[in-house]
Amino acid sequence: MAKCRVFTNSVSDITPEIASEYGITVIPDVVIFGDREYQTTIDIDPPKLYQLLRQVDYLPTTSHPNPYIYSTCFETASDYEEILCINVSSRMSGSMNTASLTAATLAEEGFGPKIYTYDSMQVSYGLAYQVIQAAILARQGATAREIMAELDQIRDRVGVYFCMSSLANAKKGGRIGEVKCLAADLMGIRPVLTFRDGTVKELNLTRGFDRALERVAKYYDERAKKGGMVFVCHANNEPEALRMRERVLNTDPDAQVRVEWIGVAIGVYTGEGAIGLIFQE
Repeated sequence: MAKCRVFTNSVSDITPEIASEYGITVIPDVVIFGDREYQTTIDIDPPKLYQLLRQVDYLPTTSHPNPYIYSTCFETASDYEEILCINVSSRMSGSMNTASLTAATLAEEGFGPKIYTYDSMQVSYGLAYQVIQAAILARQGATAREIMAELDQIRDRVGVYFCMSSLANAKKGGRIGEVKCLAADLMGIRPVLTFRDGTVKELNLTRGFDRALERVAKYYDERAKKGGMVFVCHANNEPEALRMRERVLNTDPDAQVRVEWIGVAIGVYTGEGAIGLIFQE
């Protein structure tokens, strides 16, 4: 039996199937539409998210788990020697701080397992990539400190790239002005986003969604460590995700490619139709 149980936020977009496969506990975050709150992975999933987004002219807000949710989840692993909670980037969320404070409180109360918290500096499948690696090591008997030392070696080498098929959500969120957004749409401009140093960054702009996808596929060709785990994720755009999967496999037949949904954390901002590609560089 593993000595260390691995936890993470639902912002990781880890599905129940992946969590079960690797022995990961996922702590639910909250997404708020008006006066209605939904716990991700419990009462809202990606298809429902995109359905709701089509019905409103604003972006919902998200909230990280509160101390009660963290402590309740941690207590499910009371028979382990250690708990390692791998959190979404501290530059985007208060999850890391709340998890650390909860760990300190439980320690003062005499809670059995030693709780460690780790800042992934990532979100979505960039976080999931690290969590899965941690869970594999935990099953092999690694301690929390040993796992964190390994994560330190791969954290900055996780490549995360997203293509947006529409700028509608960027306009809703106020990150792009209405006039600028209209001009960009008329010109067919689509951004390619990456995730570096704990935040989302605009990598470049392309003319058209297809060219944006080609640019991301080229990044894989140039930067990926071949034969590794790869995530192709989509915001209700499985056909394009499957085409990206084929692009990856044509370049790297040994790649272990999983096609999954983009969840709440990124999907709220990228909007429907987006495609993501995550791999080790």
